[in-house]
Amino acid sequence: MIITGLLGTIVFILLTAKYPHIMLSPGDLMQGHQKIEHQCFACHQAFGGIPNTKCISCHELAAIGKDTLAFGEGKKDKVLFHTRIDQYACISCHTDHAGLNGGGTPQVFDHSLLPPSVLSECLTCHSRPNDKLHQQLTNACVKCHTTSTWKLESGFNHDMVEPSIRNKCASCHRGPDDDMHLSLKEECSKCHGTNQWLPATFDHTAYFVLDRDHNSRCSTCHVANNYRQYTCYGCHEHTVSNISEEHREEGISNFTNCVSCHKSAEEGEGEGEDD
Repeated sequence: MIITGLLGTIVFILLTAKYPHIMLSPGDLMQGHQKIEHQCFACHQAFGGIPNTKCISCHELAAIGKDTLAFGEGKKDKVLFHTRIDQYACISCHTDHAGLNGGGTPQVFDHSLLPPSVLSECLTCHSRPNDKLHQQLTNACVKCHTTSTWKLESGFNHDMVEPSIRNKCASCHRGPDDDMHLSLKEECSKCHGTNQWLPATFDHTAYFVLDRDHNSRCSTCHVANNYRQYTCYGCHEHTVSNISEEHREEGISNFTNCVSCHKSAEEGEGEGEDD
């Protein structure tokens, strides 16, 4: 019984050494490796796995991806980063024996294989997106994106934008099309912050102090939702005839733009001025 078992083991070993592609192969090789379909030791080392030296004997590290890797819509990028990860096993990313159309290049690259010195230098492998937004940003991609996903996991960090254009919101954003915003010429940062759109902090005092009787609804002065214009007529003695009479008594002939002289409800403010 023991002798029979020993003979069987010896036969199995001999057959495995002679026909490893029949005895051990887990499946067909990919299309590019069909020429070595029956040459197992072209990649494998007896009792030693698949050392990188076997792969590099056919695939030069500096040339991997030069002609075959395609990214984006029909665009080919020369992604020549393999020389930076030569300390890792090729089979960490690449597989075979998955059929003619299987194996080979991984669908998702494991960025954890990269050394820390390269991991944050995205542009050494990737091209910067050519859209208007990214053209205005610094090269620190990791402030917005991670190696596991491209989409933002949190809000956009406006500190990434070059300081010279950080407050020029319209260079990236389209302004609201309501009458109030269309009437404004100032930069958005005068009312809004970069962390969130609301709450807004419009400083009406810079134009007119909303004190006492003037602390009212916007529509009281800005009629028909038109924030380009305002009117003081319709309240108290603010009629065309009264305003005209009072101002002409003071020798003031230009009184169409009330807030140019009157910034608040203080009585007597602006007396004697004539614009």
